[in-house]
Amino acid sequence: MRRTRLFLSRVLLGVWIALFGTFLWLLVVEARGGGLDVPFAGISIQAEANATVYLPNRIFTCTETDPPSRCQADLQGHSLVVTLEPLPDSSLSHCQAHYDGQPAVCEGVGADYAPIYSESFAITGLELSPKQLQSLRQQYWGTDLLLTLGEPNLLQISQWLSIVAGVIAGYCAWVYPSRLSKGLASVTWGFITYQWVWSRLASVPYATVTPYGVTSNAWDGVVDAGAIAVGGIVMLTVALLLRRRTNRATKVLVTLSSGLGAAWMAINLLVLMLLGSGFVD
Repeated sequence: MRRTRLFLSRVLLGVWIALFGTFLWLLVVEARGGGLDVPFAGISIQAEANATVYLPNRIFTCTETDPPSRCQADLQGHSLVVTLEPLPDSSLSHCQAHYDGQPAVCEGVGADYAPIYSESFAITGLELSPKQLQSLRQQYWGTDLLLTLGEPNLLQISQWLSIVAGVIAGYCAWVYPSRLSKGLASVTWGFITYQWVWSRLASVPYATVTPYGVTSNAWDGVVDAGAIAVGGIVMLTVALLLRRRTNRATKVLVTLSSGLGAAWMAINLLVLMLLGSGFVD
């Protein structure tokens, strides 16, 4: 029975690590731009029959000559050049595109945060065959997959990966209680307490404390320091209690807390990666 549990836990953990690592790898490798190097959120090729090929920003090399920006990428052995020039009295840009020296239509299709506020553009009129378009889609399948899934599905994937992480951590903590699981439980309770104290103190209006000579900036410092202090005390207290006790109630507490803590850390990491990669706003 013990060998079966050990095998099951290792299989579940291995599968989750593979899925989690693949998802993070896609977010890092296919991260969209929107920074100084790439002055757009993304560029896509619009073909016939509503077919869209999303191009990763990493294939573009951009140079900025005041004021237009010129970005170049190699597609199917030919050069795609995109030139962006800010419109007067507007946050938008005028886009011009040339493929293999021939002009193409470039239009803005909206703006979002990727990870800073920037525009996306669609290019039409390229002389590419269906086979070439399919080749591009296969070559840049990661960007196409992430953008086709869209923000709601990416967030849902993050949530499910986090829930599974919590279940696996809880299972391991129940079957194989250890210092690691107890430490994770302590950190979880400390963070929960920190958030609760911070929300309570932050809800106090400035008008309540200013009559006592406390400025708004000083009260903000009290809120942060007070929440951290109370959270730290609770974390250390729980750690000491779990260290000395190993009864069933302690085991249940460690199991639930470890699962909650693992899920919380996973969802925060994934959401931060999604925001930084520019695939969600």
